[in-house]
Amino acid sequence: MRHAEAADGSSDFTRPLTEAGRRQARERGSQLADYGFQLALVSDAARARETFENLRITVPEVTFDKEIYFGSHETIIDMMRGLPESTHDVLIIGHEPTISHTAAILGSSSPRVHEVRVGVPTATAIILELDGWSGPGDIVDVLRS
Repeated sequence: MRHAEAADGSSDFTRPLTEAGRRQARERGSQLADYGFQLALVSDAARARETFENLRITVPEVTFDKEIYFGSHETIIDMMRGLPESTHDVLIIGHEPTISHTAAILGSSSPRVHEVRVGVPTATAIILELDGWSGPGDIVDVLRS
């Protein structure tokens, strides 16, 4: 998922969500509530943290990680490969172009890949079903405002 709309600011890492961004996150949270995520991997940037908080969903384990902010699609895929086999449903909140690029790679053979290949708007959640954490997989839904 890409973080919700953020305010302008001099420090990219500390930019908070706008009021519209908080609304976007709450709306997306209502759509994601029934997915039963076991784990959330969230960028440590303020706007990603606030997006997760405003989703208002329960996730048993949450990790805030600067690598999601600084890393690339390879970083995300490596994090996924390192997950225990018993972990099946993971929410990742990050940034563009990393989120859409990761989804496009993992869902490269999906008929819906065109929906994410060139980027996604704020607060977009891309739902993937994967055959193992490194793909390949299918893009089963793209939730956006």
